[in-house]
Amino acid sequence: MRKTCCIIILCFFYFGTVAQNVAVVNSNPISQKEFVWVYKKHRPGNTQPTLTELISFLNIYIDFKLKVEDARAAGLDKDSTYLADTKNYEDALTSATPPEAQQVDYSLVIREYKEALLLFNISQVKIWDKIGEEEDTIQQYYNTHKQDYSSKPFDEVQTEVTADYQKKIECDWVTSLRNKYKITIDQNLLGKLIR
Repeated sequence: MRKTCCIIILCFFYFGTVAQNVAVVNSNPISQKEFVWVYKKHRPGNTQPTLTELISFLNIYIDFKLKVEDARAAGLDKDSTYLADTKNYEDALTSATPPEAQQVDYSLVIREYKEALLLFNISQVKIWDKIGEEEDTIQQYYNTHKQDYSSKPFDEVQTEVTADYQKKIECDWVTSLRNKYKITIDQNLLGKLIR
């Protein structure tokens, strides 16, 4: 009996540590496993990250997750083209990947693709379409920030002004999402990742 209890307790402890979340965005967890996988994918190398680097990367990842959440709220995850694209990708990945390789990272790869596609679609709506529709606003942005462009004529710096205006739209969007959705970060778990 004692041996059984010890095994149950150890299993519970193991699954509790594996399933820990580094953050929760609008009730959607970012597991330690997912975060470490994404971090290693985007920051390859063997150097030990600092807590500051992990927090910085986590905040970028949270911004990504917030945009995906906004896409879902807009119903873009129910769009027939999106559903067909994600199904085709999953089918292609399944047929190209040997069954033994479809274990640890497979679900993360599928999720990453689906979320990246949602990010692209919501960015189209929230940023890129707006840029095309707001030529007068871009001109006004230039007029307000003319000194940032060494007072060069708008025609000479239009591409740079448009890029800066796009960054402003995105920054405003992320700020509104951070105000709209609840975000919780487990600083203690992040600290354990650097040990």
